[in-house]
Amino acid sequence: MRILKEEEFNNLALKGKGRSSPIFNSLLNLNVGEGVLIEKKDWNRKASPSTLVKYIEKTHALKFTCGELLNGQGWAVKRIEYSVAAVQKKQVLPKTEKEILPSNEIMQDEIYTEEGQLKLKSDIVIFYLGRIAACKIEKIEDSLKAVMDQFWEQDRAVLKKLFLEAIDVLSKSNHIVIENGKTYIPLKRN
Repeated sequence: MRILKEEEFNNLALKGKGRSSPIFNSLLNLNVGEGVLIEKKDWNRKASPSTLVKYIEKTHALKFTCGELLNGQGWAVKRIEYSVAAVQKKQVLPKTEKEILPSNEIMQDEIYTEEGQLKLKSDIVIFYLGRIAACKIEKIEDSLKAVMDQFWEQDRAVLKKLFLEAIDVLSKSNHIVIENGKTYIPLKRN
C-alpha cells in the first residue's frame, strides 16, 4: 500500500459502477448514427444490455436500437434518433414561443458585433456549466476542446478568447474554482 498524490489518483483508470460505468457513459454520449459493440466479457449483469438501453431511453429522451449478435458473443447498440416524446414536446410549442426561444446558431458575421459576442459568450457559459456539472472536474484544455467541438462553425480564436473570459469571470464570482489547470464547482460551506 502507498499514498497517492492527487495527480496520480486522477490519472488512474477506475472501474465504474451503474451510471458511471464505461458502458453507460458510452451509450449516453453516442451521436445519432453511431453504435457500440458490447462484448460478453464487458457485460457481467444477469439481464442483457437492453435493460440499460431502455432505462437511458426513458430517462434521457434518446432512442436506440439494440440486439444480440447471432454468434452470441455480445450485443450491438446504435443510437438512431431522439425519442418520439421529445419530438412531440418540441412540436407542441406555439409559433410565438418558438420564436422567443434562443437560437443556438449565431451567424458568422454576428460574432464580430458586441451583441453577437455577448450571445455567443452566454451560450458558451451555459454549455460549459452544464458540462462541468456533469463531469464535476475537468481540465481547462478539455473544456476548451469541447467548446470548440460544440460551436464548430464559429471562429476558433474568438471562441477561445470568449471561453477564457467566461471562466475567468466565473472564477472571480466564485461559481467555479480553477486549480492546477482544472476547473470544478466548489462545495457549499455552511
